Amino acid sequence: MLCLLLGCTPTRHLSENERLLWRIKLEGVKQNNKSEIAALYQQKPNRRVLGVPLYLNLYYLGKRFYNPERIQANIEEETADANRRIQRAGADSVRVDKLIEKKETKLAKLQNKKENGNWLMRTVGEPPAIFDSLKLVQTEDQVRIFLNSKGFFRNHVSSTTQTHHKKVFVTLQVEEDKPYLLTQHTYQVADTTILNLLQANQATSFIKLQQNYDEGLLSQERTRLEQLLKNNGFYEFRQQFITFEADTSYEDYTVRLSTLIANPTDTTRHKVYTIKDVYFISDAGLNRFGRTRDTVALNNVHFLAYQHRIKPKILARKVIIRPGQTYSASRTLNNQRIVSNLDVFKYTTISYTKVADSVRVADTVAIGPNQGLLNAQINTALLPRFQETSEVGGTFTEKVPGPYTSIRFRIRNIFGGAEIFDVGVRAGVEGQLQRNVATVGRRTEIGADMGVTFPQILVPFRTNDLLIRYNPRTRFSTGYTYVDRNEYTRTNVDFSFDYIWQRLNIHQFSFSPLDINVISSPRIDPQFQQYLDTLELSGNPLNESFKDAFVSSINFTSLYNTANYNQSNDAKLVRLFVETGGLLWNYLAEQFKDMNTYRFAKLNVDYRRYHALGNNMTFVYRANGGVAKPLGKSRALPYDKYFFAGGSSSVRAWLPRRLGPGSSSLINRDPNSENFNQVDYLFEQPGEILLELNSEFRFRIFRFGGTNVNGALFVDAGNVWLFQERNTNPNPNIYEFRPGAKFELNRFYKELAVGTGFGVRLDFTFAILRFDVATKLYDPAMPQGNRFVINQFRSDRIFGNTNQTTFNLGIGYPF
Repeated sequence: MLCLLLGCTPTRHLSENERLLWRIKLEGVKQNNKSEIAALYQQKPNRRVLGVPLYLNLYYLGKRFYNPERIQANIEEETADANRRIQRAGADSVRVDKLIEKKETKLAKLQNKKENGNWLMRTVGEPPAIFDSLKLVQTEDQVRIFLNSKGFFRNHVSSTTQTHHKKVFVTLQVEEDKPYLLTQHTYQVADTTILNLLQANQATSFIKLQQNYDEGLLSQERTRLEQLLKNNGFYEFRQQFITFEADTSYEDYTVRLSTLIANPTDTTRHKVYTIKDVYFISDAGLNRFGRTRDTVALNNVHFLAYQHRIKPKILARKVIIRPGQTYSASRTLNNQRIVSNLDVFKYTTISYTKVADSVRVADTVAIGPNQGLLNAQINTALLPRFQETSEVGGTFTEKVPGPYTSIRFRIRNIFGGAEIFDVGVRAGVEGQLQRNVATVGRRTEIGADMGVTFPQILVPFRTNDLLIRYNPRTRFSTGYTYVDRNEYTRTNVDFSFDYIWQRLNIHQFSFSPLDINVISSPRIDPQFQQYLDTLELSGNPLNESFKDAFVSSINFTSLYNTANYNQSNDAKLVRLFVETGGLLWNYLAEQFKDMNTYRFAKLNVDYRRYHALGNNMTFVYRANGGVAKPLGKSRALPYDKYFFAGGSSSVRAWLPRRLGPGSSSLINRDPNSENFNQVDYLFEQPGEILLELNSEFRFRIFRFGGTNVNGALFVDAGNVWLFQERNTNPNPNIYEFRPGAKFELNRFYKELAVGTGFGVRLDFTFAILRFDVATKLYDPAMPQGNRFVINQFRSDRIFGNTNQTTFNLGIGYPF
């Protein structure tokens, strides 16, 4: 079996006349994208892992247990049994239908198994790529077509093959020659209205002079022209009216391009349409015989419903299509998005009907001979008013499993103005490495929160339509969190007031003019308090972060994200977070005696890039950095405002929050400890400066039923630093402290910790379960000259040696 998996001789299973396609080598491509050409291969070699055709070998392993004759016998037996059961059912048509459906399902599975092999052959394995000379000819044709589409009209494509030990090595030779350049672009449009519009917007055209002729750009240009015209009243315009003519006869390697727009067959010009009436039906699909919908006219929009459950004045702010406007496809899509984002409707559709010529006589909207009128109808239906969501799961932190559960209750349209009220409770237990002893304890968290969201920007001085095109919302929320750890018990009561708006569905903004947290620590373990007191005596103000506190702040978040849920498209994410604490609201703290207050500033920028490589492969990289600094008389930050490095979404080779700061370290000098004379990673390490760099190559391993099993190879780098050097030694009798926590420009790059590893991700479509194993490559906590620690990796101690290798389990992608 080991021989099958590692690929002793994959060709030994071939028949006498069969050859295995082993490699396709592409030569001569210098001006085109090789990966795009490789995607055109009509036949591809079997995938290899470290040079071994692993998936082919798994296919042959499954074939050892494949017996089509036995499967055929099972088919015949199942057919006979099913027919007998159907016959016994007699005249019971319902039972007969169920038995027939069950029979067809079973037989379809058996037939699929007979034709395509057993589970290992179909799902994990990969059948042999038997070389087919006809498919090689087809590949050459596809490459020629591709090069022609890119303007390389004088290309030449050929191939050669070599056979060695029944393995075929193909060389695909491409001679691109010079590309044809666009030297002239003209419009041939009989309709002067359209011609003037195209010329006025020519700067946004994808067609530029002196660029290569490219049919891909022509396709984009055709789409651009259709959208341009549809956004300017041409309701009936379609791409079929657009054609391109390329003339290469004037001069070698040049193209004179003409864009032609034909007129409709029934008229000499395309009509420009204007909106006549707008109707908003908020209970579409509901029919009450004998009753007509009540109509409310507001802002030139007719709101229809049997019962107006949502106030028309609220809905009127969400309608941007108005009578007298020229038809616009983009305005239609924007209005559909605005209404859908209210989260009170099941669906939102917007349709148009042309107004008949006989009706236009009595119209108040003036139109010309080449113009038309449209009535717009917005159809919606309310979602259920009440919604309950529950979640039960588990975590695996510090090698300790822990359950968690949450339940949320939502009330839609609670005040009749499309408001959303949410209330939820949650509870969970997880492993937590204690700060001051080498044992793993438990962390219990219980919390509750509630909030109400209004579908507009609320300001005290007026009812307004601010940012109406950007899905504006105002949210008031409050919550309570109870956290119990071995070292301390901590409670937090919070209240926030947020303005939220977004640009399309990819760019969201949030501004919180008021964010208040009242933090209390009713219990601190004496040993942990001694640790804090020791740090205080050495000048480290961490003790301030564990006193009862009133924390107020103003913050702003900008999140730009074009990635889909599975992060499989070519996309980017940019998150900017800015926060200032204690500048405006600290006077409220006077109502809470004996509480610390803080003044601070915080900035965090997170950039992520997703490159889709094709064949279910993606390369992702990330840069995450930030600074947080106490201001004025404040000596420390609130503990939750510090940065931390290490963990399943950070530098994965380090335990959560255990990396840094800088190159500082604690050396265990206790001769009775198993970590004697080693760097100790027991303590959380808060930082004021953060820098993280991550990269990850993701690829498909195989598909099991509806679940994709994906793999990942990754490299992480990062650390946290402080603005001033601080002693973090909890016990000078046990530990020796090595400084290096202060950020210095001339050495910070030498203090970036580096880890690498591999992971497996189970993609269930609705959720992604992630397993990552990471090991340290470069540890800045070690003395210079000894920081490369990859030689300490031991494959038999992946789950035992937490100082070198860590195992991470998480939900979703790390970034």
